[in-house]
Amino acid sequence: MIRRYNKLVKRKGLAGLDTAIILIAFIITASVLAFVAINMGLFVTQKAKTTINKGDETASTALQLSSSILYATNFPKDSVSYWIYFTVSPSAGVSSVYLSPATTSISFLASASGISCSNIYAYTLLNCTSDHLYLCSQKAGSQTYYYYSSPYAALLALHYNTGCKYICIETTKPTNGQYFTFNYSGTQYYAYVKSSKPVAITFPVAGDPLVGSDVAPAGSTVGVIILFPQSTPVFQYQTITIQVIPNIGAPLTLCQYVYQPEANVSVIG
Repeated sequence: MIRRYNKLVKRKGLAGLDTAIILIAFIITASVLAFVAINMGLFVTQKAKTTINKGDETASTALQLSSSILYATNFPKDSVSYWIYFTVSPSAGVSSVYLSPATTSISFLASASGISCSNIYAYTLLNCTSDHLYLCSQKAGSQTYYYYSSPYAALLALHYNTGCKYICIETTKPTNGQYFTFNYSGTQYYAYVKSSKPVAITFPVAGDPLVGSDVAPAGSTVGVIILFPQSTPVFQYQTITIQVIPNIGAPLTLCQYVYQPEANVSVIG
């Protein structure tokens, strides 16, 4: 009886060892699977976060207003609008914005005056490198930055580069039509828009080393001028809306109320 009892105890001990080995194997397998599952979850979460961040970056506007909005009229003499000027820059976190008229559009709305134009962006001076008459340059270390010293220099460059396609500028007073005057380098000029609808142009103001392309890099400033056709009424006591739609991001929308132009150039924003 004693011998049989010992054999029985030995057999029970072996069965317990087998069970422990199987249990450990199951635990190790489950741990590996749990590790893989957790890693996959972290990976998917990181990818989702990256996608969301990328979506937020794309959804936000790539441009921001970087100055006041200047509005030129000859009110109250003839109650005619001349041009609107403001500057924009790439938003924080945006490396560059492509401002070609083929990929970017500018719209203008003055509903009280019956003016609604969906795409008035006609020309950019960001890519003009041969304009030695009005294009200025400045060196900073090994880098050369190009810019126009004033909106009037840009208008003269537009006239020079397009052959009076959008604006005609003369040194003698025109015999007919509405025109506006300005001084540049001691010379008085007379200018009038040839287009039948508002025309928008862009040009480098500061910090642009990429002249020769249509790219506005981070840290640069781009001027935007909207020129109005002859006899366009003054936009007083109404809200005007300008929308710049770049190739990336959401549009930059500017809504300004024009209260009362008191001189040839007024600040409306």
